[in-house]
Amino acid sequence: QISKLQNKVASQRQDWQHKVAAQIVSGNSLVATEKLNIKGMTRKAKKGSKGKHQKTGLNRSLLDVGIGNLISLIRYKLDECGGVFVDVPFKIAPSQTCPQCGYKKKKELSQRVHNCDNCNLIADRDVAAAMVMLNYAKGLGTSLSNADAEPLSKNPQPCGGFRKVQQLKRQKPRT
Repeated sequence: QISKLQNKVASQRQDWQHKVAAQIVSGNSLVATEKLNIKGMTRKAKKGSKGKHQKTGLNRSLLDVGIGNLISLIRYKLDECGGVFVDVPFKIAPSQTCPQCGYKKKKELSQRVHNCDNCNLIADRDVAAAMVMLNYAKGLGTSLSNADAEPLSKNPQPCGGFRKVQQLKRQKPRT
């Protein structure tokens, strides 16, 4: 019974990941994400740490979502339709950097609003981080084929939902 439940949960997780990846790819031909060290993010808390239970809960949440698999599915689906995937290096620190002026300031995770001391830009922290990643991807300009950003396919196919992509795969090639 436990095995059946675990399989059901795994299937639901995989279904959700496919749906989210298809939704992201169907609306975007360029996807930029921060290069995450998932192994480091899910490492056990240090012995004697006060936030040991919090760290355990965070690890469980990260692993339940399956971030690594979600990113690989997005790459795969972008490959199907000829999109571009950009891995923003960790050293850029998107959540710590101002998208307008580039000023870096260390923030606690509880600080949800980006408020730049340098240029007075105020934005939601996640929106500001997304803007930094987009600026990085735009900065690559026409050199999007370098190591940080790869055009994933030489023969692009129409983007769309996962169902549409599957239908295209099932069709017999025209000769």
